[in-house]
Amino acid sequence: MSSITATPTRDTTLSTPAIPFTATLASEWDKLVTVRSTWITLALATMLSIGTTALFAWVTGWSWGEWSAADRAAFDPIEFSFVGTMFSTILFIVLGVGMVTSEYSSGMMRLTMMATPKRSRVLLAKAVIVTAVMLVVGTLINIANFLTAQAIFGAYDLPTVSLGDSDAFRVVVLGVGLTGPVFPLIGMALAFIFRSTALAITAVLALMFAPSFFGELLPRRWQEDVLAWLPGQAADSFAIGHLYPDSPMYLDPTLGLVVAIGWLVLFISGACLALNRRDV
Repeated sequence: MSSITATPTRDTTLSTPAIPFTATLASEWDKLVTVRSTWITLALATMLSIGTTALFAWVTGWSWGEWSAADRAAFDPIEFSFVGTMFSTILFIVLGVGMVTSEYSSGMMRLTMMATPKRSRVLLAKAVIVTAVMLVVGTLINIANFLTAQAIFGAYDLPTVSLGDSDAFRVVVLGVGLTGPVFPLIGMALAFIFRSTALAITAVLALMFAPSFFGELLPRRWQEDVLAWLPGQAADSFAIGHLYPDSPMYLDPTLGLVVAIGWLVLFISGACLALNRRDV
């Protein structure tokens, strides 16, 4: 009688090594910086923002002699330094939305999710990249806008302030600089939800401009209880709200920052939910 010797079998299943978040972050960074449209968008944002601010400052100085005493008294050299910021913000929104929708339109998103099965990690990596770029580039543009405007105001003997002034530094660097990523991040989140460039950008711009355009037409109670709590107005409350203490459209600066962060968490959570529940 022959005996059968049982030999232990070796598990040949290969375990997939966990992909570190730094690798996902590096991948998203490479996608952003290796695309020519990224640099074109950033260049346009810089030129349009600074150029528009310079033009507006020059028109202000040139027409200063025709201003009434009341208008001159209401002139704020800090506020008038950020006219061009609107253009850079819009282009930053386009950049944030394009980081997502370009992958959906090209089919690359499937490869991205195959390489990184944890979809929320991809969303977080894109959010970190958008935030970092907007903070650095946006703050530099803000400083350039401010210095350009102050130089032109000074050439026409208009009131000026230095960047070392407490209000100016708070607005330029701590205020507008820190809140700059708000709408690009909302745009990125909506891009995951809608998967449409046009729809995401339209929704963000409506959320951004509607309160400013129609806010003054609404009763004061609506301005205080509704509009002031929207993401744009909340971010502005932190950035420039201290310059307008009597405005019903602005919350307490600290509360405004908390509300703006809350909106970001809400939008990004919605994007994460949509990303994990739908097929790519």
